[in-house]
Amino acid sequence: MWQKVFGTITDKKTKKGVKGLRVEAWDDDFPDGDDFLGDTTTDDSGSYRISYSGGHWDPSISSRATVWRPDIYIRVLIKNASGEWVYLGKSRVHRNHTLPEDLQVDLDVEIEDPIAKETSFRPEVHGFHFPNFFKVQAKVLGVDLGRWNMGFCGGMCAAALHRFKHNGEVPPDTRPPAQGTSLYAELLDRQIKTLLEPNMLLDDIYDWQSAPDESYWYRKRSIGWRTKGEWWKLKDNLDKGKPSILVLIRVEGYFANPTSNHQVLAIGYDYHPTSKDLQIQVYDPNEPDTTQSLFMNVGLPKGRLRGKDSTGSAVRGFFVNPNSDAVSELPYDVG
Repeated sequence: MWQKVFGTITDKKTKKGVKGLRVEAWDDDFPDGDDFLGDTTTDDSGSYRISYSGGHWDPSISSRATVWRPDIYIRVLIKNASGEWVYLGKSRVHRNHTLPEDLQVDLDVEIEDPIAKETSFRPEVHGFHFPNFFKVQAKVLGVDLGRWNMGFCGGMCAAALHRFKHNGEVPPDTRPPAQGTSLYAELLDRQIKTLLEPNMLLDDIYDWQSAPDESYWYRKRSIGWRTKGEWWKLKDNLDKGKPSILVLIRVEGYFANPTSNHQVLAIGYDYHPTSKDLQIQVYDPNEPDTTQSLFMNVGLPKGRLRGKDSTGSAVRGFFVNPNSDAVSELPYDVG
C-alpha cells in the first residue's frame, strides 16, 4: 500500500511558497541508518507530494499489538551555482505515524538575499605590476650553489598591503626586481616572515594539508569544515574594509610539498547565504593588474568543499594568515 507525505515549503520572510527546492522524506531509525522514503521538487506554489510504500518500520510502543509505524521527517535542499544540492532545513520528526494515513508536513525556510562587499584595494593600483617570479643565486663561503626560481607570493601580498595601508606608491616596474636590490630584499624578508613571525605558519600549513576532504569518526575534521570557520573570520575582516592574506591549500597529505600551496590577498566577496555559494575577489601575485577570484560552496555539498580559482585550478581550502597584520606593518621605505 502506498502512503503520501505532502505539504508546502514557504519563505519565512515573504510567506510565499518557494519553487524548485528538493524535498526528501525520511524515516528516523536511530541507532540504525535512517530509511529513505523518496524525494521530489516543489512546484510553482512551493507544494510537494512524495509517495512511499511500506518497509521495516519501528514497532509502536504505544500499543500491545504489532503495529509498524514510521517516524517521518523531511529535509529541504536548494540547488547551488554548480548544480549541487545544499542543505537548507529540516522538519521535526513525526513519531509513530499511523498507517495508512497520509501525512502533511509544512516547513518554513529562510531565503536570504545575496550580499557583497568590496574593500578599496585595487590590484591594478595597489598591487605590483610584475609577476611572482624571482631568480635566486646563492653562494656560501664563495662557493656558487647555483640558480633557481622562486615565488614570493606572501611577501608580495604583505608588501602591497603595507603600501595600501600607508598610502605608499607601488613602483611602476613590470619586471620582477633583481637579487641585490632593496625591493627584492624587502619582498624576500616579508615572504620569510609571513611563514615564521609571529606564528610558525608552516606548522599550520602541514596540519591543514594533511586534513581529509571528508570527515570520519577516526580522522580529524575535514578541510572543508575548517574552511567554513575561516570564512566567517575573513568575512568579518572584509566587512570592516580590511584586506587579508589567505593561505590557499592546494595539496593533500602531510608529506606533500608545502610550497605547492599559495598566498593571495582577499579584497572582497559575493556570498549567497541561502545556497552558500561564495566568490572571493583576490589580488593574486601570479596574475598582476587583474582581480582574480576564488569559487567554492561553504555548504559542503556531498561533504566536500571543491573550490577553484579563476584559472580553474583546485583549491582544497583556505585559512587567514595569522601573520598578515604583523608582517604588513613592518616598516620599509615605501616612497
